[in-house]
Amino acid sequence: MSAMSRGARRGQAVNHETGEVVQMSFFEDETLQRAKVRYDWNPFPGRHVNIPKQLGAKLYAKDSGYTQKDRDLFFFYCVVSPDGAEPLRLTYKEIASLVGGRPDTISKSLGKLHAGGLLLKSETIGKVIFYRLNPRAGYDGPAAAQVEAVKDARLPVVPPPAAETVRKEAAS
Repeated sequence: MSAMSRGARRGQAVNHETGEVVQMSFFEDETLQRAKVRYDWNPFPGRHVNIPKQLGAKLYAKDSGYTQKDRDLFFFYCVVSPDGAEPLRLTYKEIASLVGGRPDTISKSLGKLHAGGLLLKSETIGKVIFYRLNPRAGYDGPAAAQVEAVKDARLPVVPPPAAETVRKEAAS
């Protein structure tokens, strides 16, 4: 089996005129090449979200405290949110039109996801609260950026705190 058929890099390891060893690299410009690499899962190539498998399994357990609608909204945020720690800037009405349901039901589910730490409040405009995905629950972006993003993020909780506990904390 030749070196080429075993996956070796094409090119010279030695400058034949001077006898000098040439620095070998596997990509023309490794930093440029690494920045371009995206997974290509045809027919749907593009971005991918890292979600802890153990957290996902807890969310689907019977005693998780989360309903199917809550899980649907969490995964909706995972796949629709912008890269990194940016909030999803959609109103409850817009989300309801995309996933089905009523805006007040969406609001309650998002509140539960926030109470459990799966979503974090990012900004408020008027009465509308925009949430972002907790980077400890799911992250869309480079690993180095996730390390920075989780520094001030709380840990998600399954099952979520009871509604009475959440209201008491908000009132105090």
